[in-house]
Parts: sequence; structure tokens; C-alpha cells
Amino acid sequence: MGWVFLGKVGILWVIVLIHVSGHSGGCLEGERRGLLEFKDFLKSNGADADHLPPTWVDEKADHHSDCCDWERVTCDRTTGHVTELSLDNIIYVSYADSMIWFINASLFLPFKELRSLNLNKNPFSGWTHNEDRGLYYLMSDLNLR
Repeated sequence: MGWVFLGKVGILWVIVLIHVSGHSGGCLEGERRGLLEFKDFLKSNGADADHLPPTWVDEKADHHSDCCDWERVTCDRTTGHVTELSLDNIIYVSYADSMIWFINASLFLPFKELRSLNLNKNPFSGWTHNEDRGLYYLMSDLNLR
């Protein structure tokens, strides 16, 4: 009977440790979906699919898709939060194109610990209004040139 009790206590202890640690590795689902939504935004506005990150795939297509391993994405390996997005030169637009791009800043709201966002060398004309202006204050580096 003592072994059964110790086994139950051991299992309970493991459950508590998993719960307290809070994160078992890999990216957070909400942030993975946020990256896929941003990619869909680019595609829906005519971005050249050849320049979009090929590693950004839906988990349904690739069950081992961890957004922390995706190109142009940096995560905090402890929390799984996306901390940096290097999206410079992600959109190819020829000089003949006269597209005007406005980014809805709410596309970046899923990234609660985003500190650096590089959108350099893209044809973005500006931002649409953002309900949650707190997004801008979280970042220590915002590159839009």
C-alpha cells in the first residue's frame, strides 16, 4: 500500500511541476496563428508568394511546425513568445507597381512580448488605426525605413 501512495504522490508532483513551469517548449498557438494571419494578409494584397517565408506553414499541413523555428522569427525559448520579427524586404514589388499598402497594426497584437519589428525595405505606406495603441510602447526596436 505504501508504494501505491508514493506513486500517486509522484504523479501529482509531476503534474504540479508541469503546471508551474507554464510552458513545455515551442511557440504559442495564438502567436503561430498570428504569423499565419500576417502571411495571409500579404498574400491577399498581392504579395509575391515566392518571397514569403516558406517555413510559415499551417500545422495541419506539417504537424511538427514550431513557429520558433520559422525563418525571420525569434522566440524566447523559455516562454515560447515571439520577441523579434525580421520582416525586412519580405514583399517584392516592381517599380512599375503602384500599390499602396497600409498595415493594420492589430495584426501584431497576438505577440505579447514582441520587442523588435523590422519592416524595412517594404512598400508600406503607413498604418491603419489601431484600437490598442499599447502595441507601440512594447517594442524597443521598430524599423520601418
